[in-house]
Amino acid sequence: MNVELKLTDRQDAYVVQNLWPLYRHDVSEFDASFVANRHGLFDCGDRLPTLAEHTQHETARWWTDPAALFPYLILVDGRPAGFNLVAARSSLPAGIDADFVVHEFFVLHAHRGRKVAERAAVLGFDAHPGSWEVVTWPTHTRAIHFWRRTVSGYAAGEYREDEVDHPWGRRVAFRFESRGGQDA
Repeated sequence: MNVELKLTDRQDAYVVQNLWPLYRHDVSEFDASFVANRHGLFDCGDRLPTLAEHTQHETARWWTDPAALFPYLILVDGRPAGFNLVAARSSLPAGIDADFVVHEFFVLHAHRGRKVAERAAVLGFDAHPGSWEVVTWPTHTRAIHFWRRTVSGYAAGEYREDEVDHPWGRRVAFRFESRGGQDA
């Protein structure tokens, strides 16, 4: 099984956008604000009535600043398996003290439990040397265990894990350093 990260551009943004509603459905379990509106869509008010409009609105910024936003598609044997959306400091709220953040991370159910997510996370860390922060909801125990295991292994135990009041709400935050290219 070959796992790759492919940095997407506007031409293949639609693949990430096709996966986006599946991700939103997954995380709606952990964020009470992600409820369906009258159109059956998550987290967008009532102004955008179609899935295509909603997804375009929520994801469009990822292809506007290639120096600060890194929308990676996770591929398994050349086929889409998820995404790893990485943001650099210049695109983050002032309260986040990291060079890079895993902003959104998603792997299709068919690829979970097969080390695809771990490999995709490590490839992302290796691509961007510097300080990192990964956050998740305190109630998302699967993600907490995943990130604890992945970050601890990647950083050889040299990381911090704290439950914090974050610019994005109450979160469990993992902070560590990447020297880049460890797993290349």
